[in-house]
Amino acid sequence: MKWLRKLLGFTEKSNVKVFIVLQVLNVIFSLNSVFLKSASVSWKLNGLFAFKTLMLLGISVGILAVYAVIWQMVLMHVKLVVAYLSKGLVIFWGLLWSVLFYNEQITWINILGVSLIFLGTLMVNEYE
Repeated sequence: MKWLRKLLGFTEKSNVKVFIVLQVLNVIFSLNSVFLKSASVSWKLNGLFAFKTLMLLGISVGILAVYAVIWQMVLMHVKLVVAYLSKGLVIFWGLLWSVLFYNEQITWINILGVSLIFLGTLMVNEYE
């Protein structure tokens, strides 16, 4: 795992690097919902044991596995409370994917909610 720590830039303590890694993790985690929604649609159309459904579910499990390993490494360098607050930005990525992949509409309430979460995350990361 030392090679992965070095690849992620965890050889030195840096709040900016940790924040960036947390955001990359948020993107990875949020992509899981895209694959799960696609798997759900495939399941409805083709059945559970269709190749496409199983492939999408497998990709989803793979995403969660990668996420879990990197998440544990991040927790060695940042307080749990800061890491969890950063996870709030997954909502932003979920909204972005819903527009890009599923042509869903975003309301002003969605934008307000994501903005409040983003501001809170910035405040906590600045404080820490």
